[in-house]
This record gives sequence, C-alpha cells and structure tokens, in this order.
Amino acid sequence: MQLSRFFTLAEMTRSDTAMRHGIANQPDEAAAGHLRALCTAVLDPLRDAIQSSITVNSGYRGPELNARIGGAKRSQHLEGKAADIQSSQVSVLDLFKTVVRLGLPYDQVIFEVKSRNTKWVHVSHDPARARGEILVAQFGADGRSVRYGPISVQEALNLVDPMPTPVSRAGAPIDLAFEELADEPDLSDESADAAAVESAPVPRRAAATRPARKRPRKKAAPKRKVPARRKAAPKRKPTPKPKRKTTAKRVRKKAKKHK
Repeated sequence: MQLSRFFTLAEMTRSDTAMRHGIANQPDEAAAGHLRALCTAVLDPLRDAIQSSITVNSGYRGPELNARIGGAKRSQHLEGKAADIQSSQVSVLDLFKTVVRLGLPYDQVIFEVKSRNTKWVHVSHDPARARGEILVAQFGADGRSVRYGPISVQEALNLVDPMPTPVSRAGAPIDLAFEELADEPDLSDESADAAAVESAPVPRRAAATRPARKRPRKKAAPKRKVPARRKAAPKRKPTPKPKRKTTAKRVRKKAKKHK
C-alpha cells in the first residue's frame, strides 16, 4: 500500500524485532493515517532535499512490539507519528541538520548516537502538538539508558558528531547499524505537568487600595521591680515560769516564820 510518493505501508511497519519474535505489527486505521501524514509532510520533502533514498528502520510500533523493546508508554511510534531513519548516501548528522534547516513540520527531531556505526535520526510529526523540539540523545554506559538534551536551531546546525562514522570513497557512511530501542522521552510526565498548568486558576489582579497607615507601636511600660521579701525574725522562746513549790514546803516555811 502506497502512503506517499516515496514510502509504502510495508516500509513504515517493518521491524527486525517484530520479525524475530513473530509479532504482527499492523496499524489500525488511525495509525495508518498518521503514518501517511508523517510521510507526506516530513519524509517526502526530506527525500527530495537529499536526493537519496531514506531507510526507515522503525516506524509504527504496535503495543506488543513497543513493550518488547521497552519503549515509552506514550511513544509516538505507537500512534504512527514517528520514524527512525538513516540514509545510505548522507551521514546521520547531515540528515538531522537537513530536517532542521528545511524547517519541516516536525514535532520532535532527535540526533541519536550510540557508537560510531550505530546512529540514526528520530523524527515525529503531530500537528496537534507541533512543539518543534530539537534534542540530542546521550546513551549511558549500559547502552540502553538514554538522556535527552534540548538544543536550539543554531546549535543544531553547528553540531559536531561526537563519534564520526568512517565514509566510503563516494563520501557515504560505511556500514551503518541500527538498534530498535526506546529512543524518545516519555510524554507521561510532561503531559501531567501541562495539565496541571492548564488547570491552575489564573490569579486576578487585586483592586488598587490605599496602603494602610502603620500605627506607631506603644512602648511597653517598664516592668516594676518586686522588692525582695524580708527574712522573718526568728521566733523568741517564751521565758519559762518558775516552778511553784509544793504545799508541804510552803507549810514548813510558814511554820518557821511563826516560831
């Protein structure tokens, strides 16, 4: 089935991983329509510009195939909106720069470099988003984890390949390889952030009011000093009363007086 002047449905659904694992990688009507739009708006004009064939290493990826390679949960490959491409006559870096220089209606274009001979361009088309993002992929030491760095148009046009690929006498890259990997940022977090921004209430401008006059603060009265309590005088011991003599003694005393 011909999708555009230069590309067929078979090219846009071909996958080495799907073939190895016996996965039927067939798009539904909506995904096929997205593939057609991608080919017509981006890949056909790119093919005209470089005057050379373009190899689609991975276009549409069905849910089973996407899960097999560990693709992003909201990968644009799942919708038929993205393709990983190379050319036998043009370097991957030049292919990447041509997409940017022509100002093609890409939603996202990524320069992917895993090694000297394993590199490709990821390009997507989504009129509903049209972010025009330009990214450079940096693969981790494990060869699978990827980090993406955004760059400007001018930075893209001045970009230097960190791992130049050897070229043939005709100037074409030699033995370019490709690995079907998760090769795009996951849109899940980004969409959640965007939704949060859109749903946040817009603050209204407050009506102009005269600034309230600041009343001078009253000085606090100095704290009164509480006089220290005097120590209580020691209690005086009562004077002991003299003991009264017994009656017998008094009688003898009186008797002596009368003698």
